[in-house]
Amino acid sequence: MELKEYLGVIKRRWWVVALIALICAGAAFAYNTRYQPMYRASIDLIVNEPTVNGAGQAQVDSNSIEANLKLINTYKKIITSDAITKQVVERHPELNMTSSQISNKLMVDSTQNTQIFNVAVEDSSYEKAVTIVSSTGNAFIDQIPEIMQVSNVSVLNAADPNLSPAPVNDHRQMVLIMSIIVGLLLGLGIIFLLEYLDDSVKSEFDVEHATGFPVLAKVDRIAKSDLKNQQTHSSEQQEETTVFRPANEQR
Repeated sequence: MELKEYLGVIKRRWWVVALIALICAGAAFAYNTRYQPMYRASIDLIVNEPTVNGAGQAQVDSNSIEANLKLINTYKKIITSDAITKQVVERHPELNMTSSQISNKLMVDSTQNTQIFNVAVEDSSYEKAVTIVSSTGNAFIDQIPEIMQVSNVSVLNAADPNLSPAPVNDHRQMVLIMSIIVGLLLGLGIIFLLEYLDDSVKSEFDVEHATGFPVLAKVDRIAKSDLKNQQTHSSEQQEETTVFRPANEQR
């Protein structure tokens, strides 16, 4: 098909494309009405245990750094355990959550080859997310000396309860735009598929392909207005013939 034929197909069936795009946009709008904002709060914890020299001064060597890096994977597992989450439940009964629910909300991540790991919580209430993540960090720091017999964890960056952050899951505008684009593409695919499956004769090329004979003449599309004008013109000619006929008969 040539480019003008593609454009002709779109022109004939444009309503199909518009209808499918409208349906997809409506589905996206219905999805967006169920949108619930989620807020994220996080803290950064640093694992760092400096050694003490003979003069009583703290210093950091490569061996202690390597040991701290190996401990991070262990700490990531401990911070989501019941030993920590139960402390959060006891300290904040107003959360009305179980230890397993708090553990499921905790997202622990660490940057490779660093002594820092991040603990984050997402919730529909930013204040609740800050409470959970801050209490978890504090409980972890309090329990580590008892669990690991070492006190080498401290808070690097705490969650700020006074912030007013934007939701982390607000993709409503993108969903609407993508739904319209998908609807347009789907509509175009459908109309071209219908055109491909349509084996009716619509042009002289279809006639040549079906019969194998060349087309000698072509009748263009005639508008209804042209037919009306032609009928009016024929009626006028008949009236003129009727008027002049008696004069001819007299001659």
